[in-house]
Amino acid sequence: MKVKNMKGVLPMWFSKKKKARKLAEQQEKAALAKREAEKKAVIEKKVEPIKPTPVVKKKVASPKPKASSVNRKVEKPEKKLDKEEAQKDAKNAKYHVSQNKNPRSDSYRKWRVRKEGSNKTIKYYDTQKEAIEYADDLAETAGTSVVIHKMDGSIRKQDYTRKA
Repeated sequence: MKVKNMKGVLPMWFSKKKKARKLAEQQEKAALAKREAEKKAVIEKKVEPIKPTPVVKKKVASPKPKASSVNRKVEKPEKKLDKEEAQKDAKNAKYHVSQNKNPRSDSYRKWRVRKEGSNKTIKYYDTQKEAIEYADDLAETAGTSVVIHKMDGSIRKQDYTRKA
């Protein structure tokens, strides 16, 4: 028997290897596509903005006191004294210059000016000198003084007043 044209014919063992290689390549491509799809899904989840929950304020009606002829005495003068004391304390409150130690804050390690007894920062500065100047101006207008803190939080100088 003579075979005329053997150009397109391959031995049986060779075609099995070729099919196995093609199957492995297809599986590899499918796995790669799956990994990329998972990455895209993770990225899309991160990009979604977080919607703030709306805050609903409810008005609570204060109970009205019943009018009685026995309990008509009201102690308003004491309340006025409390208000006057609070105003004096607010006027005598010193200004503190200290460094922000909160690593979660945008202004971490910046110098801040705060009023004594308050957690709210008035203003942040890059240098301690700028913060001292600003606090000195505030204290001068309020008639109080400035307390300057070191980087570790201890007091560097108290009752700071600039002498002209």
